Amino acid sequence: MELHELKEIKPTRLNYGRQSSTLTDKEWQNEFALMKLYITPNNKKITRMGGKFSRGQEKVSEDREYDGVTNWQSYCSYINDVLRNIRKGNHDFCYYQYQLVDLLKFHYDNLRTRYCDGYWEVWLA
Repeated sequence: MELHELKEIKPTRLNYGRQSSTLTDKEWQNEFALMKLYITPNNKKITRMGGKFSRGQEKVSEDREYDGVTNWQSYCSYINDVLRNIRKGNHDFCYYQYQLVDLLKFHYDNLRTRYCDGYWEVWLA
C-alpha cells in the first residue's frame, strides 16, 4: 500500500493501539511514515516525559492523600526508561502505537522501528 493510500484511510487504520499480528514490517514502515505526518516534534529542551501529574502524592480528599503510583506516573516511567535505553544505543520494545507517538515527540528524525508480530523493536539511528 502506498503512502497516499494510507493517508486517505488514516482515521480507521491508525488507531494508535495494538496492531494486527498479520501486519508485516514492510506494511508497518509505510504506516510509520504516515504516522509521522501527524506528529508534532517536541521543540523544547525537554528530555523526559513528565508533567503536572507525574510527580508527588495526589490528594484523594481533603483529609487523605493517595500514597501510590498513578497510571500516568507508571506510563511516564516506562517511556522514560525506553528513552534512556535507546539513548544509550540499546534496542527496546513498545507494545502500543501511542507509545511510539510519545517517543517520536523526543526523537522525530532518528527513531527507528521494526514490527515483530505484535510489538515493536525501537532504537535510534
